[in-house]
Amino acid sequence: SRIGDLQFRDVHFRYTSDQPVLRGVNLRIRLGETVAVVGPNGCGKSTLANLIPRFYDPAEGSICLDGIDLRELRLRDLRGRIGMVTQQTLLFDDTIMNNIRYGSPSASDLQVVEAARQARADRFIERQLEHGYQTVVGERGGKLSGGQRQRIALARAILRDPQLMILDEATSQIDMESEQLIHQALRSFLGSRTGILITHRFSALELVDRIVVMDAGVVQDTGSRDELMQRCDLFRRLYQATMRSTA
Repeated sequence: SRIGDLQFRDVHFRYTSDQPVLRGVNLRIRLGETVAVVGPNGCGKSTLANLIPRFYDPAEGSICLDGIDLRELRLRDLRGRIGMVTQQTLLFDDTIMNNIRYGSPSASDLQVVEAARQARADRFIERQLEHGYQTVVGERGGKLSGGQRQRIALARAILRDPQLMILDEATSQIDMESEQLIHQALRSFLGSRTGILITHRFSALELVDRIVVMDAGVVQDTGSRDELMQRCDLFRRLYQATMRSTA
């Protein structure tokens, strides 16, 4: 069964009683739409992402998928439909093949290689690693660069064939070349899937249908880059700041 729209309805959340992180978030993400969520550090972007696979539940309000409250879905079914790539890629001291297969244990070797190809990871695996897919990556993936680790994480998420893909600062620690490869991979993979990109890298905005601007736990505005440049002061400031830091 395909999942439908994802809707946040007046969602409040706090980690501690005196510090609200989300304060009345209202947001609808349509089936097949890719959105970027941007905003200053600490505005609640990552918390928003973490509520979708139910690492936490809202204190007030609800998050619904196809009109059904996430709390009414079986956790296993919900998480089975979600792929997640975060800043902290958890790799095991095992082969590349097994690291990609983690989370989809029944996948064949061919499917693992195909996922690596889609994630633009196949070239460095086959050309730069001594034992290819049988290379053991070391403690926490220490033998790989940041860009290589992110592409392994992306291959792992692609292999799950999720209906909803969440990328939380997934390209934060990587070089421009890796980032461009990952963007190519995402452009083809996200196609008809729902995608949520939490990012402070504005180069990722070329991948999305719509941008959501958050500030201090609320959604301030949502629209295209051009619309937000015209009417959203915070977006303009964020945009100028990232342009300065990458220049």
